[in-house]
Amino acid sequence: MPRIDLLHVLGEAPEGPWAIFSLPNDDGTDMVSVIIPRSLWMLLTRAQPFSSEITLMEQVGTRLIERRLATGEPIVGPLLASREDVGDLLPAEDIPWFKVLRMCQTCGQTVPPGEVLEGLSNALPPDSRGHVEVKVLCPTCQVQSIHRLTPWGVVT
Repeated sequence: MPRIDLLHVLGEAPEGPWAIFSLPNDDGTDMVSVIIPRSLWMLLTRAQPFSSEITLMEQVGTRLIERRLATGEPIVGPLLASREDVGDLLPAEDIPWFKVLRMCQTCGQTVPPGEVLEGLSNALPPDSRGHVEVKVLCPTCQVQSIHRLTPWGVVT
């Protein structure tokens, strides 16, 4: 595996934090652009509060490039990180996101699927952080549970 180095953290792209990495090849060294989507970045920095942003960017970017090299995927254009590139930096989810939506946060009862579907259909577009707020009514206790969805699961 070639030595991948973080060259520079450029700052914020509209999608999230952006950095440039070096990737040695036969002809010299290529530069690879890596972007971590903002909603994933927020989960990551919340889960790793004592790690510097540069360290997190280096770890995620290196894993992303190494995964692309191992699978033979092309390394062109800006690469977008995904949850599989984060690895053990984020804790494993105990309950799948779709089961979290079916559980009342107040009484703990299972909510009927129709209530979850109604909450999803009434949800507004994502906010500036990329979160979608879903309100699910529990028919047992008549309380609405509010869930915040991201592409990587439910934020509590």
